[in-house]
Amino acid sequence: MSLVSNLAASTGTSEAALKLILGQMSGYPLMLIYRSYLSRHSVSTQHIFFFLTGLSAGLWVIGPDVVHSIYAVLATYMILFCAGGSLASVVISFVFNMGYLTIGYLCTESEGYDILWTMPHCVLCLRLIGLTFDCYDGEMAKQKGPEILSKDQKQSALSELPSLLEMLSHSFFIGGYFVGPQITMKKYRNFVRPDYYDSLPGSPLTYGFQRLGLGLIYMLVHVVGSIWVPDYWPNTQHFYDISLLTKIVLLPIWTKVFLARYIFAWLTAEGVCVISGLSFNGVDKDGSVDWSGCANVKVGRLESAHKFDHYVESFNINTNHWVAVYVYKRLKFLGDRNVSQIVTLLFLAVWHGNHSGYFVTFAHEFFTMKVEKEFFGVWSKSDKVEKLMKVKTYSMLAQIAGWVYVVILLPHCFLAFGLLTWNKFLPAYTATYFIMYIWWLIWSFWGYGYVKKVLGNSRQSEKKEVVETKMENILEEDENVDKSGDGNVPNNVIDANTPSEDKKEV
Repeated sequence: MSLVSNLAASTGTSEAALKLILGQMSGYPLMLIYRSYLSRHSVSTQHIFFFLTGLSAGLWVIGPDVVHSIYAVLATYMILFCAGGSLASVVISFVFNMGYLTIGYLCTESEGYDILWTMPHCVLCLRLIGLTFDCYDGEMAKQKGPEILSKDQKQSALSELPSLLEMLSHSFFIGGYFVGPQITMKKYRNFVRPDYYDSLPGSPLTYGFQRLGLGLIYMLVHVVGSIWVPDYWPNTQHFYDISLLTKIVLLPIWTKVFLARYIFAWLTAEGVCVISGLSFNGVDKDGSVDWSGCANVKVGRLESAHKFDHYVESFNINTNHWVAVYVYKRLKFLGDRNVSQIVTLLFLAVWHGNHSGYFVTFAHEFFTMKVEKEFFGVWSKSDKVEKLMKVKTYSMLAQIAGWVYVVILLPHCFLAFGLLTWNKFLPAYTATYFIMYIWWLIWSFWGYGYVKKVLGNSRQSEKKEVVETKMENILEEDENVDKSGDGNVPNNVIDANTPSEDKKEV
């Protein structure tokens, strides 16, 4: 047995999972070498370094199947070379990259979570599709003027098609290859300039290693917690036999333990990007340097979330931003936000894989956010609430109640994602008496009307709502206005505070 195999056996994890962790962690010494010896070299030298190091790490983690990533990059390059920044290139790239990923899922998926070539490929799929969109936006700006582009599009549009070496470097950059984040080519081009490092206002090392340390804490939570509540726990006889109250108490712990591995992966990947300097996101008003430009999770907001909107805006935020910019906002031509949201959620489900659990989970998200939006639509317009929230005690109690609500209900939204297949998650939902579904029905047929009756809406608030609606329509007509903070954009794909290419934007 190899050293990695022995280490995996001694720690109770799989060899594939340990290889992934070590492959991602190799980014730290590689970025320190890059900072010391290569950051001021020519653009081509930097591209070769990032391509070869990322390819080597990928080869070690997933073996010869890394060739699938190369195939996708070469195919997308040929699409752009032949069709340029045309609409045809966008359509062909979208169909090819999503089709390749979907076929990969069909050929490799088991009933559990697999660490195979499809894992980094799902990240690469979005990166290549986004790249063709950016080339298309750049071409449209040339033909019709930059004013045709929205704020998001202006930030990422490419006036020149990328070279093959650029695409290979961009795709295999080790900070984003395995688990993300998504990085636009425009931002990446700026990063590999020989003078980029000298333009940074400070050193990112402290913040980068802090993210690594926080990630390791989450990994410890996952490893230790999995001893008592492993990933498959809701599909065990023990889960079925315990009382409903015990299930309600333990399920939030299971969810935290399960999600901790994702948070670990995102934090460690972010740390690599931070140390490289890529995540520089400007300087705050107080003079502090913002290194959060490649963040994929907001730990503070996530752990203190007292609304589901807080949870979705702080979890996998970089992917959510990508989907908002390249899918949801591009569906404006459908003329219906609900339809656009449903199509976007369907895209996310397909992108995650072919398991029924993904589709059920995103359906749960749609209904949960719908209920929350309706509740806060009443809450935020109530004079009674406004008076109560001026009292600190009531305000704190409201936040605590919201936090408890999220903690208790989240696992029931998430069970299908954790268990993946019908034969596993359906018995789990049956064992919890479909509490979440009962809550939705109660809210729809009685709760919404009762809350409106008890809280009431002030006339002033109703007038304000009319004005806001008119303003919202005006903003919707103006494509040059950044709508990422619009309350009617689906919460699952928008985060009004996500650090992206635009400082503090998502």
